[in-house]
Amino acid sequence: MELRSWSLILLLGFLWGSSFLFVELLLEALTPFSIVYLRVLIASLIFLVFLLIIRPRFQLTKDVILSLFVMAILNNILPFLLIAIGQQSTTGSLASILNANTSLLTILLASILVPSEKLSFNRLVGVVVGVLGVIIAVGFESLFDFYDGRSGKYLILAATVSYAFAGIWGRIKLSQVPPIISASGMLIMSTVVMTPFAFFYRSEEILSLNLNIFVLATAFALLCSVAAYFIYFKILEGTGAGNLLLCTIIIPPSAIILNAIFLSEAISYSELLGLLLIVFGLLILDGRILKVILDQTPK
Repeated sequence: MELRSWSLILLLGFLWGSSFLFVELLLEALTPFSIVYLRVLIASLIFLVFLLIIRPRFQLTKDVILSLFVMAILNNILPFLLIAIGQQSTTGSLASILNANTSLLTILLASILVPSEKLSFNRLVGVVVGVLGVIIAVGFESLFDFYDGRSGKYLILAATVSYAFAGIWGRIKLSQVPPIISASGMLIMSTVVMTPFAFFYRSEEILSLNLNIFVLATAFALLCSVAAYFIYFKILEGTGAGNLLLCTIIIPPSAIILNAIFLSEAISYSELLGLLLIVFGLLILDGRILKVILDQTPK
């Protein structure tokens, strides 16, 4: 890959990694629902303006609208809420490590639900190594301890399941839909779904935002949704979807570094070891590292 492609992949991983810092900062002033609602609202308004400017030629059918509704639930509303609620009782660093499990789960579920997706040897090994990393990061002794005060870890893992199903749903139902329509549609549909609840139950909280929190929420939406999606499109156009897996590897280190700088947040040795195993599992899943090793093995 060219330097420009690598730069885009690193930047996207960094932006998505920063989302865990933004959530932790916003949790000081807002409820998880309001954090998620402001993110999708601001991002959807920007995408809506962009669509009105470029006027893409695409006909929305009932099936596409239904598919976008499902994607809004699985890829935005549900995982965003689960992660925000989960970060109330766990650190952003651990949340980012567990979130890296998404690609592993997607591969595993796709091999079960999608006939054309076969679970190859390197994929199976990658999934097993990654799951082992999750167990070590959470801590085996507390894996089934639901009353240790860190129940957020289960919500983060539930979010990765939601993301995995979203990936499979999008591959099946939205493969022929332009990425800009998919991204815009998901965000707009998320806003439509969440607005009634926001109006009846969170309007006072949202309308009473101070300027600092509003700026922070706007930066969150602009960087982690709007800018991230446009970079995502560029990577798709330039190097293909296969290299997006590399972004997943970059997200946890980015989140850990940012949280350490701005929140003085440290990670434990078990979390670090778990992260390394998850990253190694993702590299095996990618296949290229295994190919290099096999190519260098004497025949």
